[in-house]
Amino acid sequence: MSPQPSRVSTGVPGLDEVLYGGLLPRRSYLLRGGPGTGKTILGMHFLTTGAAAGEATLFISLGEGEKELRQNAASLGFALEPVSILDLSPASEFFTQLQTYDIFSPAEVERDPTAQKINERVRSVSPRRVFVDGVRQLQYFTPDAFQFRKQVSAFVLSR
Repeated sequence: MSPQPSRVSTGVPGLDEVLYGGLLPRRSYLLRGGPGTGKTILGMHFLTTGAAAGEATLFISLGEGEKELRQNAASLGFALEPVSILDLSPASEFFTQLQTYDIFSPAEVERDPTAQKINERVRSVSPRRVFVDGVRQLQYFTPDAFQFRKQVSAFVLSR
């Protein structure tokens, strides 16, 4: 029997036990669940565990602003100070004003700046652990369900 590759702790001992020590390194994982199922909390466990071990970590938020995210984390006992946060949540005006693009689709206008911001932060932080919260928010930047699935797949499969 070949030796098991080292695992990366999720930060949740019971989950790590079920996963034979944690997640496989250098892999992408997609968590799926409705609101309130614990996806963000698991991400906080994952990132704060890495930060406590001296790893650079990055939280990419597509749905919740950084200030609110840090406040909510603190109320749950998470210290996100060492975690770099890239806040890509839409401004409140996005939902209150009619968003129209006469020449380009929202996907053509929004996707490249978002990808550029992510790439820039990844280059500057060089994180060992990344958690993207609110992947469903990418749907706002895609014209149809097929493009949304394609974008999520590209996001999860890129390393």
